[in-house]
Amino acid sequence: MSKMAGGYKSPHSGFRELVSNLPSASLDFEGTDLGQPAALAYLGEKANLSDLVKEAKELANAAPERVCEPAMIMAEIIEASSPDWDKYFITDERTRGRVFMGSKWRSGWIFIMGGGDHAELAQKFGERDFLVFTQNGEGLDKVVDLGPRETAGVYFLQLMVRYAMTWADIKPGDDHEMGHFLEKDMPGVVVADGDLTPVEELLLLGLMKMGAPAVVPGNYPWELGRQIRAEGADNIIDAAIKFPNLRVKDIQGKATSLPDFCDKANISAKFKAKSSIGGKDSFFVLMPGNVKQGMDLPQNNDLSGCDEIGITVEIGDKRLDISTSEHIEKEALKGISSIKGYRAEISEDGGFLIKCAGKVKPDASMIAEAVSKWVQFEFPYIENVRVSIITGEEVRKTKKMTETFKAERCSVIENESDDTVQYFHYCLECQPFSKDHVCIITPDRPPMCGRDRLLSKAAALFGASWHPWKRRDLEDQDIRGIIEVKAAKDTTNGEYREVNQVLGRLSPGNIKRVQLHGLRESPHTSCGCFQYLTFWIESLNGFGIIERNYAGEAPEGLTWNILANAAGGKQTPGIIGTSKNYLLSKRYMQGEGGFESLRWASPKAMGIVKDRLPDNNNVLIGT
Repeated sequence: MSKMAGGYKSPHSGFRELVSNLPSASLDFEGTDLGQPAALAYLGEKANLSDLVKEAKELANAAPERVCEPAMIMAEIIEASSPDWDKYFITDERTRGRVFMGSKWRSGWIFIMGGGDHAELAQKFGERDFLVFTQNGEGLDKVVDLGPRETAGVYFLQLMVRYAMTWADIKPGDDHEMGHFLEKDMPGVVVADGDLTPVEELLLLGLMKMGAPAVVPGNYPWELGRQIRAEGADNIIDAAIKFPNLRVKDIQGKATSLPDFCDKANISAKFKAKSSIGGKDSFFVLMPGNVKQGMDLPQNNDLSGCDEIGITVEIGDKRLDISTSEHIEKEALKGISSIKGYRAEISEDGGFLIKCAGKVKPDASMIAEAVSKWVQFEFPYIENVRVSIITGEEVRKTKKMTETFKAERCSVIENESDDTVQYFHYCLECQPFSKDHVCIITPDRPPMCGRDRLLSKAAALFGASWHPWKRRDLEDQDIRGIIEVKAAKDTTNGEYREVNQVLGRLSPGNIKRVQLHGLRESPHTSCGCFQYLTFWIESLNGFGIIERNYAGEAPEGLTWNILANAAGGKQTPGIIGTSKNYLLSKRYMQGEGGFESLRWASPKAMGIVKDRLPDNNNVLIGT
């Protein structure tokens, strides 16, 4: 067997080994609608075993970069016939999760292959916020183990190509376009750690040819694809993070921090309350105001034994309106509970309580500072937070004013609609994996992930403490913002010129128009974290609603898996991601006739919308 530079063996021996290990039948993987994702990516169809063997004979002496593609298909067939394939195969459902978590809330994917130990590399990449996949990863902590066999790398390729076919809508069989997309956009890097067998050499070449960048040892003999040569854990990590397809952290807002006596972990900590202050006549309220940063405290800083306490948080920031104050009020309350041994609650009778553990004495200055700092920690751009604490008889007098304000606020929120507000908002948090997705948030169209629209609005106005990772080419782009809207071009479908302009700029340029309440022509784009899907059923001349991960089958043989793969990351006429909150919107699918056009619903979806259906409905319910 011939030797290559640095002791590498010819990958042709690996090619012959794959041919000799082919099973007698070409099987599909379960848990995917694609059957054989790698073969589908290369060929556009399931692999024909006899044709593959014939091609292998013809390519016996071809260049390594030519044989690595059929080698990948053979590796897939070998893995599909292995008795433990289900331990390592990444189903379509898990693929969507890996894409979501691995590119939005992580800096990307790392696949470590080869004969090395992998433990140190896996740990250090994990500490750098990577989602780590490994060959020979059994027993390693916090990794996705793809198995011990030489052919394990094909599972990472399957993840790559499904990312391209689902989120970029690249057609099966167009491996040329797929490779270009993955090279630029796939949030992953392959690391060769330790010696590679001839089969592993071929699969590494195949991964690089399909667009994966790689960190390889200094004596690696092949120049194919994007690669950086490095050895030693720290050098390998430094090399990997240089690739431009990985994500970067968005550090939005000003530098803010919590006081030393505050910790988010305290909010969920359980303790037995020994005392409390406040009661049914007490209150906690946050509202707009003409104030400067500061605190107004009672003379006695020790609040122990106070039956009546009132906390007013005023925000002297002109951007804060009455409706947004409701959500920020809920967040501000958490500031008190972030103090160890404190638990702030709004009681069922509308009162306000602070429960205390053990010998904890409620301290007015600590409470005020915790609330103020918490608001500006969660919403870093917000200005002029003033906290006032009162006790005694003054509380009852002031509470009447706060009740009037809260009643007015409820009325404002209830009556807000797409027609009554001046501003819509957008969110790009899901663009790390759904590049064309721009979530448009309005009173009548809450975000499809299920997040409270007022939280999204507050984050657009004042920044937010949570920081998803971002594509490097969008590093300077704000991930949330406002859209000033005027009259709708199409009120029924919900189309606005200003929204279309923002979409053209932020999608970037791939989405020209969207109808916020339409389905069949230019629907809203979908991300991947939608709670439900709304989809058109041609045979029933209406639409259906399916809940996330519904195991049954909808009309026309449609399943959650089929629909989610078709919708994810793009604009797909006839399918849109939907949240529970949008199902309850008075403008849900207004452009399609609203609930008059609902024809089928999965059980959970039906439970949500049943009270909104017309009396003479004939909606079919899934089982």
